[in-house]
Amino acid sequence: MKVLIYTKDNCIWCDRAKILLDSKKISYNEIDLSDDSERLKFYEKIGDNVKTVPQVFIDDKRIGGFQDLKVFLDE
Repeated sequence: MKVLIYTKDNCIWCDRAKILLDSKKISYNEIDLSDDSERLKFYEKIGDNVKTVPQVFIDDKRIGGFQDLKVFLDE
């Protein structure tokens, strides 16, 4: 399973998503959207209609934010 999580600094929901993944021993790559170039790449990938973080992708499929990730992992 390939997990990619887009985050920002000082984001409690981002921290919770990472803690959830860690608790399930799921490795992930994190991309910090506080970096302007990474944020531009993010918007090119999914469009500028998504304004919240974290945004989690599993196997290149967008899962969504923390609550969406929690539901996905509980299934």
